[in-house]
Amino acid sequence: MSEETKSPDSTSLVTRPGIFSIGSSSVGKRTLLSRMLSLDCEDSFDLSNQVISHGWIINTKYYMADVALWMAHLHEGFSIRSLPFYNKLTALVMVFDLVMLVL
Repeated sequence: MSEETKSPDSTSLVTRPGIFSIGSSSVGKRTLLSRMLSLDCEDSFDLSNQVISHGWIINTKYYMADVALWMAHLHEGFSIRSLPFYNKLTALVMVFDLVMLVL
């Protein structure tokens, strides 16, 4: 399987099928995205409540898919329905750190 990344404007990303990754700060969302796309994500993302996005073309022997990857921190007051791409999401990736269980 080969993957490509591209950086289109955010308007075109909102119209694509979306993969949304969410989890607490410092659980590995950025690492997961970096390894999937073979790119370096900003360290400053770990300290913010922003939603980041990136285009991804998945090209395999059997199909090609042009998708948008979205990533956000799970925090109090977060609502997925407030996001402009909510109705285009087709997959949800929840990232947990099982070493840091909250009791």
